[in-house]
Amino acid sequence: MLGNYGGSLIEYSNLFLVICPRCDHCARVFTPINAKGKEEFCYLGHESKSLLCSHCGLTKDIHPKRNWENLWIYYHDLFDEKQGVDWYFGLPLFLQKECCGHNLWFFNLEHLLHVEDYVRKRIRPFGSYYLSVEARLPKWVKLAKNRDEILSTIEKLKQKI
Repeated sequence: MLGNYGGSLIEYSNLFLVICPRCDHCARVFTPINAKGKEEFCYLGHESKSLLCSHCGLTKDIHPKRNWENLWIYYHDLFDEKQGVDWYFGLPLFLQKECCGHNLWFFNLEHLLHVEDYVRKRIRPFGSYYLSVEARLPKWVKLAKNRDEILSTIEKLKQKI
């Protein structure tokens, strides 16, 4: 990896800031520790997840189950990360906004700051790992002509938190 570059998007999947389906405020989808009350095997992205809204008190849990090969999996399709929703409950991400004719979204503040740092750089690392956050950014985010508008949108999203 190249310093802070080269990590994959799944590294940010321990916390999603989402819009609460009950009250439309910011809720969290997170990875609780030992959610099942016993030692839980952790495979990044396939741990138990909890939804919690501190505004209205909504809570939900989802747990992976063992399949016939003794692997921890979810028995539902995880949502496509390109849709601007969390992977587990399918709720819209709280940190998303229209920008340059596209939807700009982030899982959480750490993800937002990582992308902001990348967009802000005039000279960017070359040859990032093909599954890295940077390599997976759409071309319109990487274009220098969109830099100012993207950074302005990111500032607005940071103020939202």
